[in-house]
Amino acid sequence: MRKLTSLATALLSLFLLSAPANAYEAINGPLGLLSYDKAKAYDGYTLFTPHTKVSSWIVDTARNPGSKTTYLIDMEGNVVHTWKHDNAAFYAELLPNGNLLRAEKIAGSPVNFGGWYGLLREYTWDGKVVWEYKVSNPRQIAHHGFDRLPNGNTAILIWENKTYDEALAKGRDPKDPALSRNGMVAPGQGPDGQPLQGIWPDALIEVTPKGEIAWEWHVWDHIGTGPDQIDINWHLPLSMGYFARADWTHWNSVRYNPKTDQYAVNSRDFGEIYIIDRKTKKIVWRFGNPATHGMGKAPSGYHDDGDQILFGSHDVEWLPNGNLSIFNNGTHRPSANRSTVMEINPATNQVVWQYQTKDHNSFYSDFQSSAQKLPNGNWLVTSTNNGHLFEVTPGKQIVWEYVNPISVDDKPYCVKRDDAPENQVHRAYRYGKDFPAFAGKDLKPQGKLAAGCPDWYKLMEYKPAPGYDPVKK
Repeated sequence: MRKLTSLATALLSLFLLSAPANAYEAINGPLGLLSYDKAKAYDGYTLFTPHTKVSSWIVDTARNPGSKTTYLIDMEGNVVHTWKHDNAAFYAELLPNGNLLRAEKIAGSPVNFGGWYGLLREYTWDGKVVWEYKVSNPRQIAHHGFDRLPNGNTAILIWENKTYDEALAKGRDPKDPALSRNGMVAPGQGPDGQPLQGIWPDALIEVTPKGEIAWEWHVWDHIGTGPDQIDINWHLPLSMGYFARADWTHWNSVRYNPKTDQYAVNSRDFGEIYIIDRKTKKIVWRFGNPATHGMGKAPSGYHDDGDQILFGSHDVEWLPNGNLSIFNNGTHRPSANRSTVMEINPATNQVVWQYQTKDHNSFYSDFQSSAQKLPNGNWLVTSTNNGHLFEVTPGKQIVWEYVNPISVDDKPYCVKRDDAPENQVHRAYRYGKDFPAFAGKDLKPQGKLAAGCPDWYKLMEYKPAPGYDPVKK
């Protein structure tokens, strides 16, 4: 190992207190590539977009500009392509044709709930806008997930406003303090911190390339207490604070399955995944919190999770075998705040694989985050809190690890310090080198994102002791 500067030595000592094989997670520490096992990692390119500061959802380009660049990096952390944009990002995905589909935060949102964006744009490889769809008006806002379908349509999640009187007409209990006339326990969820009127349930729209709505599904059309309905009077307990508010169902991801003609969507606040049949528009399966529809025990007091499995979860994904994956944040879980990556078999309602560590705070993220199962069976995990990306094998060994060095001020940093800006990443995606988007493209390494910083990966040269198991340590 080469000689280090005193600063690098100190930082390295702090880092080594948390073994890379256990999914490094720290408030302070090195940024960039931290570990890479070439023999076991899935070779390809990783796409990610730093996004605006999560604790401030108001678009303020002077105080909170957010990153306006999307990055594609190779396995050693070198940039191979970038897309420059006019607006700050939420996240982006790469399409097989080489275009980029990107959620962008625009001014004028009627709400301040975490996850809104308003504008979805498609860019060519060279950065030209070839398609866009905007949902941002006083009673609607696009938020969180989207999905490009095989037929060229695009599925988009939106929040839509319903007045207090409309909610009463649907059976909302006017005596419930969590469902007040303003739709929240405390004011401040509207634009510029103003009180917000009514409630904002979710809807799913399917938009054609011409911008026409080809299909839609609204929570509001499925209100009830049955197993295929959404209970208008169910919400997270008041002890969970701001979650019991006008942002009531809070869906955060959507994926279409062309084999079954079904959508999978995820609700953070209900702690559930739903499968919706596109033809019948029925909820044909739900998982994660049976108490929402009277089929199980709700959490109670300290350490009692009840029958609830998902707590604050994000990013539902269909897998090739028909199973579903989810990043279970574990937020406000009575037994402990602990994040877990799960693969679920909807035919049996069983969790068939999961990744978590003995240390409850290793890769814990109380908001956002994602998990992508790779073709070789590994998983690429995004822990949003600290912009932490890592790849873990089915045997639960970390084989690649990267922490985003680009902060909310759109500048690169070598290390994360107490006084450094936030560096969150909502979701990252790994694409194999044979992904069709890369055909004929120039993917030569262009250097690190944080040029001039120590090459932490080469300096550390960490190797776990023979027989070391981070899960059973």
